[in-house]
Amino acid sequence: MNKPFLGLALGGGGARGAAHIGVLQELHQAGIQIDLIAGTSAGSIIGAMYAASTDPFWIEDHFRKFMESDAFEGLRSRRMLDDRNPDSVLDQIAKKVKDHYVVMMGLNRESIVKSGPLRRAISFLMPVKNFNELKIPMKVLATDIQSCEDLIIESGNLINALVKSSSIPGFVQPSGNETELIVDGGVSMPIPVPVLQGNCEFILAVDISRYYLGTLNNPNMIEIMKRADMVTSLRLKSELSKKADFVIKPDTLGLHWSDFHQFDTLVANGKTAARKCIEQLKSEIDRKNSLFYKMKQWLS
Repeated sequence: MNKPFLGLALGGGGARGAAHIGVLQELHQAGIQIDLIAGTSAGSIIGAMYAASTDPFWIEDHFRKFMESDAFEGLRSRRMLDDRNPDSVLDQIAKKVKDHYVVMMGLNRESIVKSGPLRRAISFLMPVKNFNELKIPMKVLATDIQSCEDLIIESGNLINALVKSSSIPGFVQPSGNETELIVDGGVSMPIPVPVLQGNCEFILAVDISRYYLGTLNNPNMIEIMKRADMVTSLRLKSELSKKADFVIKPDTLGLHWSDFHQFDTLVANGKTAARKCIEQLKSEIDRKNSLFYKMKQWLS
């Protein structure tokens, strides 16, 4: 049995995942067939929606319905972790009070919210509930922070897998049992390229990372710690991207993972990024899918 040809790796990034939709729409219109999908966090949700429907325009429409639903309000009303730099004096005071509250609460709780709101949101978005109902094979990434290992889920209950992959540490309650503590796949593999290696012939990655971070003005301890983590994460994402055959990197404007109000701009930026390189991508796909290339690889 021949292995799948084109594998798509969709990175995590919360609201920035809207850029994945724009990329998928351009790939779809260009007639580029996706044979296998790996997704982390937001990438796992958008990837699963595509694997279930193979219609990126339905994904956009359905996501808009989601943002008007009670399921979305259940998440948005709990948005507390925000690392942008407020300018006004009142905003600065409010931020210091919030930071103090988060630290004090963190000493007594494992998360800000339970997993219920996230599960309801994902259940609203997904047209199917199990992996065997998907039209395209899917690998969902989560992280077990007890064992420090990747968790690759590709069968069984799809909703459970997506909740695990999207449980932002400290924000959403982790899942697991006595020996597991499972959180967002972005902790260990924010762009799941390695999962596709050896499982397909050509790996296309979509990187929606927040590469523009802005300047920290009079940062406090929490802001410095979060910025340090971001620098480490960005270095990891850059290294993971290099393992792909081709990378599409939409402009995500340095947006925070909770900036869902920028949905339209992010979808448009995903389209723009894909459109700019679609001919080059098709050329690379044709080259690697050619009989000459395959014979050369086999002989070498």
